[in-house]
Amino acid sequence: MPRFITFAAAFLIAGSLVFAHGGNEHVRGVVTQISAQSITVQTSATTPRTLTLSQKTTFKRAGKDAQLSDLKVGDRVVVDVPEKKNDALLIQIGPANPPAHK
Repeated sequence: MPRFITFAAAFLIAGSLVFAHGGNEHVRGVVTQISAQSITVQTSATTPRTLTLSQKTTFKRAGKDAQLSDLKVGDRVVVDVPEKKNDALLIQIGPANPPAHK
């Protein structure tokens, strides 16, 4: 459990640093669908957001380079998106949602 808390804290800090990039919106949420052309992210709002993937899209997991195949449904992400667009520039992959406790 301490590892999870440490990783979650690091993910939140890294997500906060992403806000320093001007001109980009930051979509945060859980991945609900993945295709070669797009991902759908369920944000805290009730409407999911579909973001377009391109050759310019980069992926990071724990600060290291990653790729689309590393992304799974259920992963938490922070996505850099140019304002008023749906083009994913940088997808930072966090841990998957923990299983619900019964």
